[in-house]
Amino acid sequence: MMNTAATVNSKNKYLVLGLLCLGWIINYFDKVAINVAVIPISQEFGLSETQVGLILSSFFLSYAIMQPIGGTLADKFGSRKVIIISVVGWSLFTILTGTAWSFLSLIIIRFLFGIGEGSYPSASSVAVAESFPQHERARAKSILTSATTIGGVLATLVAASLSKSFGWQSMFVILGIVGLILALLYAKFLHPTGSQAAAAKRTVAKLPLRKLLKISMLWKLMAIYFGISMVTWGMMSWMPTYMVKVRHLDMVSMGALASIPAILSFVTVLLTGWLLDKRMVGRERLLIVIGSFIGIISLYLMSKAPTVTLVVAYQALANVGLAAAVTTTLTMPLKYIDPSSVGAASGLIYLGGQTAGVIAPTAMGFMIQQFNGSYDAAFWLLIIAVFIPFVVGMTLRTTAQVGNEPPAKVSTSN
Repeated sequence: MMNTAATVNSKNKYLVLGLLCLGWIINYFDKVAINVAVIPISQEFGLSETQVGLILSSFFLSYAIMQPIGGTLADKFGSRKVIIISVVGWSLFTILTGTAWSFLSLIIIRFLFGIGEGSYPSASSVAVAESFPQHERARAKSILTSATTIGGVLATLVAASLSKSFGWQSMFVILGIVGLILALLYAKFLHPTGSQAAAAKRTVAKLPLRKLLKISMLWKLMAIYFGISMVTWGMMSWMPTYMVKVRHLDMVSMGALASIPAILSFVTVLLTGWLLDKRMVGRERLLIVIGSFIGIISLYLMSKAPTVTLVVAYQALANVGLAAAVTTTLTMPLKYIDPSSVGAASGLIYLGGQTAGVIAPTAMGFMIQQFNGSYDAAFWLLIIAVFIPFVVGMTLRTTAQVGNEPPAKVSTSN
């Protein structure tokens, strides 16, 4: 009887993980599509680079605000309800993006889109904590993170193809309908209620926010994720335009080449998850520091690359280093924070990353405009940003788990 229950729970956790991965992929479809669509949108509405940056950043402002709110709600009410509401919300506003008629309408709709989507990242981390035992969470989270790279690969290519074939308005309507179908799948099949969920929902005192905010590791992870995300969102927002306008590629070729760095990120994320569970317990900071160093060198070389081939090669190398660093960063709350507060802790870390999403697109757009279309200063902004995880990562110390679960067996001497 016990073996049967264990088998059911085991099957359920992988079903939950698969559905969450599917959600992250579609999430990225809707999120990244604007980076491709903004090329014809800017031509249609006559937008400057600064205005384009404001449209891209408006999403991240509300998205950032919702990260800790969504995580706290998932801690309190369970991940399933928060996830379903989030998917429905972002899908409806994706459809509405296709109806935008002006610069201001795009700003408002993308802001509302960020509110809808903002709860999903933290709630999905809660779902992992509800469904997987502690010693499996790094691999589970790395699989989720790898789904974002798949989403990034497919999103750019699919968005470019849909936009070219049907126009940018129809593209957003199609993607929004796909999201609503996902919400129906979640309503029927997403039930993170295995043995770990039962343990997580036991009557325990959750960490008060003031105590959570006293955890120095949490603040350092926020700073690290901010620095990495400056590159993530800056590159995701402006590389399509850079490859089309500066490197003179057509949109479909641009989307195809964008898949190469993303595929290498996918492999790196999965390998990093395995290392974190099997070889790097208590030594996570090494992956952050080494990954950031690779990112710094590669981004510099990319900014100086004379050919498209070298641009893609150095971007791929940067993605490898930063993928290792970001996977480590996002996994640590699942390993070192009590399950009762994983959502709030993850939300705070995501807040750091999405704050970068507010800053990077607008700052890069402003620099590109000020330097008459040159991307040199914008790329230097990203290089400088990676020094944050490189330096802060050196000071990172892993500690015993905070809260009610038994402490993790980690070294505190690093």
